Amino acid sequence: MKTPISDFFARDGALRRRFEGYEHRPQQGELAAAVYDFLASSEESTMAAEAPPGVGKTFAVLIPAISMALEKEKRVLFLTASIALQEQLIDKDLPKLKSVLNKDFAFGLLKGRSNYICLRRASMLQMSNAANQINFSFGEIAVTETGAPADFGQWIEETQTGDLAELSLSPSHPLFYQISAGRSGCMGTACPFKWRCFIARSYREAQDWQVVVANYHLFFSHILGGHGSFPVEYDWLVCDEAHRIPEAARNASRVEADAGDGEALLRPRAVSGFEPLLTSELVDVPLFKEKMDACRKSRAALFELAEARFNNGEGITERDDEALRKAKEFSDCLENMQRTLRLVDEKYRVGGFENAANLGEATALINWLGELSEYRRAVMWCLSVEKFPLWGYWRAHDALASAPVVCADIIRDAMSSEGPDKIILISATLSLSGDFSYWTRETGIQPDRTLVVASPFDYERQMELVVVDVGLSVGASGYDDRIAKVVERMCDENKGRSLVLLSSNRLLHAVADRMRRRARDYEILVQGDLPQRELLRKFREIESSILIGSVSFRDGVDIPGEALTQVIIDRIPFAHPSDPLNQARDVLEGRNAFMTASLPSAKIFLRQAVGRLIRSSQDHGRVAILDGRVLTKKAWNIPGSLPKCKIKRLTVEG
Repeated sequence: MKTPISDFFARDGALRRRFEGYEHRPQQGELAAAVYDFLASSEESTMAAEAPPGVGKTFAVLIPAISMALEKEKRVLFLTASIALQEQLIDKDLPKLKSVLNKDFAFGLLKGRSNYICLRRASMLQMSNAANQINFSFGEIAVTETGAPADFGQWIEETQTGDLAELSLSPSHPLFYQISAGRSGCMGTACPFKWRCFIARSYREAQDWQVVVANYHLFFSHILGGHGSFPVEYDWLVCDEAHRIPEAARNASRVEADAGDGEALLRPRAVSGFEPLLTSELVDVPLFKEKMDACRKSRAALFELAEARFNNGEGITERDDEALRKAKEFSDCLENMQRTLRLVDEKYRVGGFENAANLGEATALINWLGELSEYRRAVMWCLSVEKFPLWGYWRAHDALASAPVVCADIIRDAMSSEGPDKIILISATLSLSGDFSYWTRETGIQPDRTLVVASPFDYERQMELVVVDVGLSVGASGYDDRIAKVVERMCDENKGRSLVLLSSNRLLHAVADRMRRRARDYEILVQGDLPQRELLRKFREIESSILIGSVSFRDGVDIPGEALTQVIIDRIPFAHPSDPLNQARDVLEGRNAFMTASLPSAKIFLRQAVGRLIRSSQDHGRVAILDGRVLTKKAWNIPGSLPKCKIKRLTVEG
């Protein structure tokens, strides 16, 4: 199909002329032409396309989308699931497209609130540390190769974005929880730091971008979390990694009541700063503190009972009357305490606080009451178990949690409420043998047009699939140790250059511990040691390294060349049988659940993981799946869902 953008993808076209080493792929041109035709159509609003790894789908979608958007004065919102792809878009792809298209356009990345620093919280933390004579400096922990400052106060003064990623700290660093600008506790226009608020600044700047990049969680959180719509208006929506949409909608819909959060909300110092305001408003402060103490005791009793009643990680499939009674007692305690502040709440809502200082304190107090109300509703929802099996319920360590099992209605309603003119949904894995029915059932999206593009690679020549039967089931004693031994041997044989994808954090630590027991000729990189961006950069640059990660590295990882010649996957990525959402799905769909939901999902995620290996026509190597069921379970037809290549079977003898 000849289109105005065809020259970009021709054998001697603009992409070939501008990029050294660019590989001409007819499939890329085919996809781009289809996108152009779809965007030009006045009758179609939704397109879903599957393009295998290596097609170059990002440029195939963005070149026609941006070209036509600039011509028609449309704004494009580009959603993806992985941080790696977002950063690649901002740092590499979109700057390159400016050159390729020979057009100037503004673009940027919108992140969720928790990625930015809250200056009010940081200020409070700094004052607390100063009062206790604590040196508020990271020392060596924040010094990185990117030049992030070691002194926190200096960074706050110098940063232009407030993005916590600039500090290059581990994602588990406690500082994030203390100073990140999560939705709870935001004072809005009453905040003394509102003129420098980094979130507000990012939203203001985004109004001038022609291409806005964001992630699914931010998208769904805004729409489903009571904000009404996405913070930036847009005309066309591009959804990359679209196989991740149900997961993102589920996570954004999740309801959770964490014991630690409740304890923090109710500790005395949470309201100590409000006492002057309460006294001036004639609140009986001693009575208020007495009721707050009763709430603390009731909350502790509730979670102590929950820990005794419900096993960690297992589904709660029916209402527990004793737990629900304790939850009601806690809810009544909170309402009783909040009634003592009723007059303050009413005065705030009618604009009775004119003094700026009092308004700020009142806003913080009302926010605190709002957080308590949300927490109370979450507790009652999680223990009522009213929507099972449409929703799953469980105890997750110190939290009570609940999430929808099937998100089709949620996704469909969210997409329709936004009402973009055009929606393009694309992924390497949307169909099963060209059939989109599983994906459309899970998302509720019925595309007007579908397309499956063939792979540009010769997998028979470039890739070998090795199926290893380790001789033990996942739950058997010694399984983790055996997997670790197999991974060690295969990585040593390959002299590193491996991506190891493991299905649980427990197994990840077991493999990492074994690999680190002795010095090797290659570097060992482990998820959690550094931010994902840093890990991938090192993995890409250190040719003999291995990267040990979990499911978050199944997609969005693009390492062409000799740095990656082996991908090791521990098992077919089925959800654990005791997973609460899996249990609820089994009840919801009965005996058909495995074939209609579990198996298709596992095939799609396995294809994503396998797709990390071959990224160009020069790549080569092997994929090892340490799960004999790939071949022994004939009815599952796992090989049929993977690229056609040579298959070897190995057995581990005890």
